[in-house]
Amino acid sequence: MRLPSSFWKSKSIETLYLSGCSKFDELPEDLGDLESLTILHADDTAIRQVPSTIVKLKNLKDLSLCGCKGSTSATFPSRLMSWFLPRKSPSPTNLLPPSFHGLNRLTSLLLSDCNLSDDALPRDLGSLPSLTKLELDRNNFQNLPAGLSSLLRLTSLRLDDNTRLQTIPALPRNLDTLHALNCTSLERLSDISVASRIRLLYIANCPKLIEVPGLDKSRSITHIDMEGCYDISNTLKNSMHKGCITGLVLPGNEIPALFNYKNEGASIFFKLPEFDGRNLKGMNVCIVCSSHLEKKQTKSITIKLTNHTKGFTKDSRRVAVNLVKSCEDHLWQGHISNKSFQLDSEDEVKLIVDCRNTMIVKKTGVYLVYEQDEAKLKAKRGLDSDDEAGSSCDNLVLAKRLRIDTSPQIIEENMDVA
Repeated sequence: MRLPSSFWKSKSIETLYLSGCSKFDELPEDLGDLESLTILHADDTAIRQVPSTIVKLKNLKDLSLCGCKGSTSATFPSRLMSWFLPRKSPSPTNLLPPSFHGLNRLTSLLLSDCNLSDDALPRDLGSLPSLTKLELDRNNFQNLPAGLSSLLRLTSLRLDDNTRLQTIPALPRNLDTLHALNCTSLERLSDISVASRIRLLYIANCPKLIEVPGLDKSRSITHIDMEGCYDISNTLKNSMHKGCITGLVLPGNEIPALFNYKNEGASIFFKLPEFDGRNLKGMNVCIVCSSHLEKKQTKSITIKLTNHTKGFTKDSRRVAVNLVKSCEDHLWQGHISNKSFQLDSEDEVKLIVDCRNTMIVKKTGVYLVYEQDEAKLKAKRGLDSDDEAGSSCDNLVLAKRLRIDTSPQIIEENMDVA
């Protein structure tokens, strides 16, 4: 299936949707003549190769080629051998042009499920000055190009289901969200603190991952999902449990020892201690939970707090959680600001975790976070208290305002966090 040659001479076409045209197999060299084109979607087509003339599309902003497997460079002998020997992965594709130079307005590049390997991305990928969104899910990368760090406007990077991916190189400094779910060979990330604005980190079901360098220095992260990362160090776990993180998912079946108050089940009653001159910033609430629901179904959490001393009850707003492995025990942790509850020393409090029958809460714990603790953490990290980035606790206010989390793993829905 092909379009008439006269079509490609048009000077006025701005949007071209070819997605789902499974028999459409060629983008001609004349593609570069569509000088007004801003959007090109050709998902799940039979396109074998994108012509190098695509770089002439100076107005192109949105390019999506998801599901395009491209042509392969396999020789006849290699194809013959493949009939007799099992292949570990499909043959690599040469779908993309050798260069992206010239696509200066491109903001979104979606290349999921394209059978791409290490050498399939143009070496000048980092030269895309306007790119904000890059999706590379379900490909065959072992390593990613170092040029990723040069994408200074990139805010969203998706690498889910790259089961051969072993390392993630230096991240762009303005990255907001990293998805690397089900990267079962992933062993190492670069220093995460280089991405000084990152808020959302989803690296669930990466069982070979042990450390996340720089995570203890990050002051911007509000959500972390490391479900299924069974070998991460206790030092890293404790660092995350002490932080003011809105949503944290980790493997585990015990409330961490550092939590002040613990109880079996979904509720806990405790009396706050004397503050001794300290200011209570808030509480980290941790639960051990599992679910009988299908993993794609949304599970929800609402935290209800009753102050028996002052005689009032308040609820946090609902948080939705989707677990990759629902039937296994997990730790979920959230942070509640004391601005919402105005708790004082020696108040008697009952806290209930309400999951609306979507999850089973087996244990509950509470860890008190004081402003003075935050100051100590800053000193330990070697950060000035007036640093522009702000602490992760402070950035919860920003996270609440932005509301841009669309992760399938943890979706914040108006949780009253600050």
